[in-house]
Amino acid sequence: MPLLKRKAIKPVPTPSADDFEENTPVYMMRFTNEIFTTYEDYINRYFFYKQKNWQCETTGKSGLTFEEALESEHKEKSMVANNFPAQLRKPLLEFVQFQTARIDAVVDDAFAKFKNVYFLNELVTVAWDGTSYSAVIRKVLPEDEWTTVKNGASPPEEPGQYLVRVVDKRGRGIEDMERVVDCSLLSRERLAFNKNIIRKYVRECSAKENYIGAPWMVKTSLAKKYGIETKLPADLQAARESAFAKLKKRKGGVDPAPALAAAKKAKKEVAEKPSKEVVAEAAVPVEVKPVIKYPIEDLELDTGSIKQDEDSLLARPLPVKDRSVPQNSFEALIMSWQFMNSFSTPLKLSPFGMKDFEDSLAHTDIEHPSVMVAEYHSSLMNVIIQDRLKGIARPILAVPGGAVPSPSQPREEREHSVMTEDDESIADDGDLSVGGHDEYLQRRKLAHRPINERVVIVGQGWDEKVVPASRQGWEAVLVGLINELGSFEAIPNVDRILNHLVPNETTLKDDVEQLYPSLPYEDKVSILVFLVETAAGTSAVRHYMEECRQNLKELRLQKFDINKDRRQLQSEWAEFERMEAIDNKNAALEKAAEEQRSAASTPEPSQDTDSDTHAMNGDLSRTESRQEKLKRQQVEREQQESRRNQDLLRQRALMKAKSAEQKLRYDARKKLADREAALNRKEEQIDRDSRRYGIARVRPLGKDRFYNRYWYFDGITMDHGTDRLYVQSPSFLDLEVMRTSGDKDKILKRQKVEDPAGGLDELMRLHDQEITNGLVLEKVARERKLMLEKERALDTDDEDDKDPKTRGDAANGHSLHEDQVDESLLVQHIPTHWSFYDEPEQIDNLLRWLNSKGIRERALQTAINNNYDLIVGGMQRRHHDLVTLLQKEQNRRSTRTKTVMASEGYLGYLNRFNK
Repeated sequence: MPLLKRKAIKPVPTPSADDFEENTPVYMMRFTNEIFTTYEDYINRYFFYKQKNWQCETTGKSGLTFEEALESEHKEKSMVANNFPAQLRKPLLEFVQFQTARIDAVVDDAFAKFKNVYFLNELVTVAWDGTSYSAVIRKVLPEDEWTTVKNGASPPEEPGQYLVRVVDKRGRGIEDMERVVDCSLLSRERLAFNKNIIRKYVRECSAKENYIGAPWMVKTSLAKKYGIETKLPADLQAARESAFAKLKKRKGGVDPAPALAAAKKAKKEVAEKPSKEVVAEAAVPVEVKPVIKYPIEDLELDTGSIKQDEDSLLARPLPVKDRSVPQNSFEALIMSWQFMNSFSTPLKLSPFGMKDFEDSLAHTDIEHPSVMVAEYHSSLMNVIIQDRLKGIARPILAVPGGAVPSPSQPREEREHSVMTEDDESIADDGDLSVGGHDEYLQRRKLAHRPINERVVIVGQGWDEKVVPASRQGWEAVLVGLINELGSFEAIPNVDRILNHLVPNETTLKDDVEQLYPSLPYEDKVSILVFLVETAAGTSAVRHYMEECRQNLKELRLQKFDINKDRRQLQSEWAEFERMEAIDNKNAALEKAAEEQRSAASTPEPSQDTDSDTHAMNGDLSRTESRQEKLKRQQVEREQQESRRNQDLLRQRALMKAKSAEQKLRYDARKKLADREAALNRKEEQIDRDSRRYGIARVRPLGKDRFYNRYWYFDGITMDHGTDRLYVQSPSFLDLEVMRTSGDKDKILKRQKVEDPAGGLDELMRLHDQEITNGLVLEKVARERKLMLEKERALDTDDEDDKDPKTRGDAANGHSLHEDQVDESLLVQHIPTHWSFYDEPEQIDNLLRWLNSKGIRERALQTAINNNYDLIVGGMQRRHHDLVTLLQKEQNRRSTRTKTVMASEGYLGYLNRFNK
């Protein structure tokens, strides 16, 4: 049975039939057959089983779900049961019973004992006249019946002879192929008898207690089945009692064997028979805490473990919320910005920053229109118009995997979008489904306002030519495009937008230019989302995506070659350092030897002067004259000088050779260092190009303990990208996981301390309200469906009495009551909340707050550290740009304010493709 924290979890007891009424629906867990009477109990247990904290009891593999661990156990047990010989099971278990050695030693002894021993009816392989056959043991011959025939085999380690009969493919014996053979001619299948399968079988069928010298004990059911003795021998029983007594003493009086303690206590009471009742204070058991293997589920970490050291933070640093952008439009805003910057090449649109993009949509000054707004609208419309000019009637609406869903999408579909594709409970591949988006919009009941007929005139001819480089009249082209392609199925409040841009019959194309800036922020974002989704299906974007895929393929091959060269370089570095160490060692030995030679060649101070003086004063009768002594000393000095000169020449030669050797070594080191630097530069360029061409998907960096998602948009085509680390509140599924997997009140209490700005309590309240509304509306929908079916049945019975027109409508499948169903009752999920960090100090504080002992936060911490230079570098470059801008403004104080404003930020945007 799968284990949780090394313990088996008991299944939920089956409810009695008296606990619920007849025909009451129940819920059964597919892989455990547990039955639940309420959906809430079922879903709580389901999420409990889906946690990746389970361990396979047979293999010991951890980090699995309950179902994965169960499947692993069944597979392993099935393999052992099918392969291990049945005739060998009882002898093996009898051998294992009461063994006190470790599992490896027991397995080795068992393998050595049974490898040449075979049993009656066992299927074996026999060597018969130089050919191998499958055979069955017909008889195990006793020693007194052994023949002298050795069958040409070498003497086995354990001699024995068996009567065998060859069998066919169906396992039936062949009568005329029966022979007595030595055990050396027999063998078992390799997969049926080896040390690995013996180890698995022993572990599955026996257990061992946790004290030194404990014996292996076959499980009671198997011991009863095979008739194996289960009573411990006297010596093992004594050792067991001694071990438990020592353990009891060490743990302060707690008996680790309750059954043994109870038996001793009863025996003592019978022997003493006390006349008075003695009240003894029960010993308090000492709780032994299990060793925790980190990382674990983040919310299982207690508050004490969160604050790991003095530098850690207890509360998450407060992120910034962008008040200028409505929360329900924030996700769509990021999607549009990411798409336009990722596909800047096919759109022929220079990249721009996120802050400038936000400000451009909020721009309402009619006298100084935003150049950036005109450029990105025109670029998106031009790729659509180009396909129309090529003969494509209507671009295919498709959203690339890197896009972020629009706020108009229902929350249940956004759960499958790229913004939440890392959630393990989601089976979708992460791409946004536009088909589901259209189907949802078709179900919506929107207020339809009449469109002015002037809209057709203003937008007429929008697809006859692309928007010119001057971007003159792009607003009228937008009206025509929206009017023809952008029905209310694609743009929420499309009628309101068109009536705003073309309010009356006297509106001219030039008037639209003055009316666009006053559109509500949400409507501007809705228009952009529609243009992005439409442009994503154009041929220019699709061709660029194909180019990116090809470039990524080439980059992966280059990266493979770089890794190969790096491994070669590492081996050369290792060889160079090894040779350098040897040379240094030889140089040290040579230097020591040279010092010894110099010391040996230096003569000791001579005593000749004193001797000569003494001889001159005391002994003038010596045979050697003073001139001869001086001559001899002169010769010695000349010889010493000659040796000194030779040593000097030798040292100079050595120094020259050493200098040449050092130069060669320096050149070799420099060559290796240059190669390594070149590989690093090439790898950095490949990584940079991979980020540029990797436009297929955008994934979050990870989640924190409260399931907040963290996003970093690379912005590889710009100087500093978004220069922000975005934080997204938990999704609907994340809230469901927190609600069902733990104590909700405990999580909320902890969140108020560690993440006071997260607003999890409000999200949980809205989440519960959504679930309640969904259940109620589902019940209402079922009741209305039954009512409509009954009314249709009545209409069918009374068909002859109906008016012919009404009867015709019924025949076409329409009902007078069908249009009365209020489709607006569908549950609208609340949008997620967004905030961001834009200062390097905030990133550092966030890293200090994250706890690496948690599963999610360890992964998040690693991802942020891997992208730290990109994130913080972008923030620092943004600060530098702001300082430069302030200096320019200070130098131009005499310039009119409007002129300064028009040359900076989104107002001074320049599209380098539009020249």
